[in-house]
Amino acid sequence: MLNVTWKAGVGMIGLFALLLAIRLGSFIYRDNLGRATWNDKTLSQNVVVRAWNRGGCRVYNKKNGQYTTHRLSWVAETPENDSITVFCDKKGYRGFLNVMTGEIVIPAQYNKAWVFSDGLAAVEYGKKQLGFINHDNQMVISDVPYAPGYFDYVFKNGYCIVKTWDEDGDLVYSVYSSSALCKTGEYNTLNRLDRGDYTIARNRDGYWLLDSVYNKVFDKPYEVIEEAYYMDGIFITENWVKRRVDFDGTVLDDFVIDGVSRLSYVVGLAEKDVDEYYEERYLYEFEPDLIVYRVGDHHGLMNPKTGKVITPAKYGEITMISKGVIRAELNSYNNESVLLDRNGNVIE
Repeated sequence: MLNVTWKAGVGMIGLFALLLAIRLGSFIYRDNLGRATWNDKTLSQNVVVRAWNRGGCRVYNKKNGQYTTHRLSWVAETPENDSITVFCDKKGYRGFLNVMTGEIVIPAQYNKAWVFSDGLAAVEYGKKQLGFINHDNQMVISDVPYAPGYFDYVFKNGYCIVKTWDEDGDLVYSVYSSSALCKTGEYNTLNRLDRGDYTIARNRDGYWLLDSVYNKVFDKPYEVIEEAYYMDGIFITENWVKRRVDFDGTVLDDFVIDGVSRLSYVVGLAEKDVDEYYEERYLYEFEPDLIVYRVGDHHGLMNPKTGKVITPAKYGEITMISKGVIRAELNSYNNESVLLDRNGNVIE
């Protein structure tokens, strides 16, 4: 009887040892042999993200030799201007962790989230609502316009550009400040200049010149502002007059045009060609005392001998009907026009 009991006890101990060995082997395989080391990621000097073949990852602190998180779906890269990055748990929710310690600082709770920069991060909360939170998970800028799709809501130099669409389907760029904790501007276009820390912006009021922190350089908008490629300053257009100015508004060139063209009018018909595809051919005569100058998409009349402006560049296409009558488009969309004489006066 004792012999049977002894054998049963030894068997139980052996079975327990076998289960323990299997369990330990499973942990060793999962945490070491089953790892996809080529997908590992370094967050900081002491913190790395360890990946596995079966998917998922965990954050590991090399300094104390411990994992700081449970199994996660992914962890974002270390941000340029902050120490907190985004992670996604196995259920698809986003949270934030500290890249220096590996510890979770904001639990997974958001549908979408973007990395911290300049102390703020964008998160999607509720039903397609977007806002910016601080390190304490406080919503400091709420009701940010949300657009479906992927956008990179990251602050750089204290400002974030949010791209959305208005009710008419036009793009809208909203500028948010991490220092003012609010929206500081809204524009339909934003074009960074190749030279200098300036941006040309446009909204319903016109064109604006913005400095490196998106403050308006001039106290009013202009009809058009353009970059002066290979030249100093910028081009501004106001009341159909184009000038080249420095970034402080100093005028460099008081009168700038984009091109000129000659005027001609029909004086008769050429002789017929002996051709089965005959078309009438007109004879033209060029006007020696008038030319058309162009500012953007607008045109005006000028004396080519003196350079004197006869009409401002406020018209669309300008053509000559006869020696003394000129047709000038008021609206290129529906071809509404007026007739001008050689002095630019409207013929009643």
